[in-house]
Amino acid sequence: MSKPGSDLTYDEFLEKVDRNHQTLGGEWRFGQTYFNTLSSMRPRLADKIRGTIHDPFHRDEIKPTTHEYVRRLWEEN
Repeated sequence: MSKPGSDLTYDEFLEKVDRNHQTLGGEWRFGQTYFNTLSSMRPRLADKIRGTIHDPFHRDEIKPTTHEYVRRLWEEN
């Protein structure tokens, strides 16, 4: 059985990240929301970027190179 939302497109995932971030009311950094949402939807993909230059957890913004990398892996899986 797949994780809830694992069938979403990358753009739909980004919309979910935005909604999650708004719901949290700024309690988390945007990168933290992005990573935690990714981890709940695509845990293997989150593990691939954890601790790398693409890990956004401690950032307020997602780097364009991270978007490109995650989008490519998203579409491959």
